[in-house]
Amino acid sequence: MTKVRLTLIILYLIINFNLSAQNKDSIAVIKSVNNFVTAFNSFNWSAFRETFADDATVFYPFWNQARRIQGRQQIETAWLTIFPEFEDVSNTRKLQISPKDIYIQLYQQTAVVTFHLGDGVSTLSRRSLILVKEKRNWKIVHLHASSVSNDKN
Repeated sequence: MTKVRLTLIILYLIINFNLSAQNKDSIAVIKSVNNFVTAFNSFNWSAFRETFADDATVFYPFWNQARRIQGRQQIETAWLTIFPEFEDVSNTRKLQISPKDIYIQLYQQTAVVTFHLGDGVSTLSRRSLILVKEKRNWKIVHLHASSVSNDKN
């Protein structure tokens, strides 16, 4: 009987520890995604670039950026081309990116975060972020951006 009780206590502690760790990671992932969106909305280049891992990849939703962008240098060049506001320190323009239907999936040291942008009636854009835990920080290793339209013609 004591072996069963001891086994149940150990099992309970393991499950509780894993749930606690997952909960902490979920909160950390949410904070990282929030940092990304906040930095993007305000064109805060230094905070924005820190959300990406050095070896990240990106698929942009624009035809003139139709290929995969790889590594920090290519990603930064593309962002600064698409959004020159990042370089203008006196810039007062703000975006209003507001993620909807956010879904987070955790797999040990990896997180998949998906969400929508737009009103879902006239515009709908989809975003997928893959993050990995580097030391104690969650960094974006892949961003996939796509847009869909409701063309009934």
